[in-house]
Amino acid sequence: MQIRCTYCQTMFAISREDMLAALEHMEENKQIYYDAHCPKCRRANRVERTRMERFFPDWKKAIKTMEKESALVESTAGKPAANSVSVKAEAVLRTATKPAKATAPKPKTKPAKTYTKKPAPKSSIRKGTAAPQTSQKVKAKPAGTKKK
Repeated sequence: MQIRCTYCQTMFAISREDMLAALEHMEENKQIYYDAHCPKCRRANRVERTRMERFFPDWKKAIKTMEKESALVESTAGKPAANSVSVKAEAVLRTATKPAKATAPKPKTKPAKTYTKKPAPKSSIRKGTAAPQTSQKVKAKPAGTKKK
């Protein structure tokens, strides 16, 4: 389901799993709105329950099937098969039985060159923008004179 953030106007999506969890939470707590958080500005956007139900009409059936599947997985996880070998163990056995391939040495690469910035030549400085030259001396006023 696509939602536009009311604050930063960014489009973002809510997945079916998030919608299912939100609908279940709203059902349990008797809520009308769900706060969908924007991924860009992280602010909460209000989404009506009726709008979510429109996009996921059979959400109650989906919750029941998820509960059945999770109960089935938990029951099978407790009783492992006696003759079965795990996938990781099979992969280890396959790699151990294969002969090692002779690989050619990789060519050595040169390290990347580092460049330093060179100072600009003095001729490129414009005449009007440069600081006053130090060759001209500025006359200092005597300490006791006042401007009238």
